[in-house]
Amino acid sequence: MNPADQTARPPDLHRVLAYVADLEMEVDRLRKQTGFLRQELGDGLKRLLAFCHDPSPTPGGLEKAAAVVGGLIGTLRELRDAPAFHPAFDQVVTIAVRPLLEKVFRWQQLMTGRPNVALRLDLACEVVDWFPARLRNVVENLFSNALRYRDPVKAESWVRVAVAARAEDYEVRVSDNGMGLPAWHSADEFELLSRAAPVRDAGLGVGLPVVRLLLRQSGGTMTVTSDDGKGTEVVITLPRYDRDDFLT
Repeated sequence: MNPADQTARPPDLHRVLAYVADLEMEVDRLRKQTGFLRQELGDGLKRLLAFCHDPSPTPGGLEKAAAVVGGLIGTLRELRDAPAFHPAFDQVVTIAVRPLLEKVFRWQQLMTGRPNVALRLDLACEVVDWFPARLRNVVENLFSNALRYRDPVKAESWVRVAVAARAEDYEVRVSDNGMGLPAWHSADEFELLSRAAPVRDAGLGVGLPVVRLLLRQSGGTMTVTSDDGKGTEVVITLPRYDRDDFLT
């Protein structure tokens, strides 16, 4: 093998790993949303059937049935993403941070059953120029971890997100006052290549190692600090791109 071939291999491998990480995160997101929607639709249909089969319908039954249908329609509408948030759309766009964070957090609250956890936003900048599908998937996983390890003993649970624009990158801090993560270690990048469907079926998610890999392949970084009983802070950096840039 000549030197030119040797230097050509690492960038190719990095592109493959980034692509696989993208797919892992998107499959995980769709799997979770599909399971949640199946449960919601099933429960809604059961309530509608109960209204229909009630031998002595109570006053306001039709209004209650209409409320069930309206709730299901609202859930489906919430699920819709803008075209730019499809993973195949790999172009840098201007992203409004606040509505993205609020929507993703609301969805994670629904799917994890944590409606009482508060979202606190400290946004020094309201927009970022980045890859929308990747940013959404990164935020989804960080919120999922924060909500999953909520401390039920504490009177108030919260997740705080701070976003700041710097000369070369954006800094995003996601912190919580939860239980803290279990012992967490950097995983081998190739771990994600051997993940099997039963692992995802067990509800483990793609995990922080894949988030770290995706950020690394995008030119960013991630650090995790977690103390038992005191919560977790994840700090990520997103390199600044022009809106005409593409990942290569």
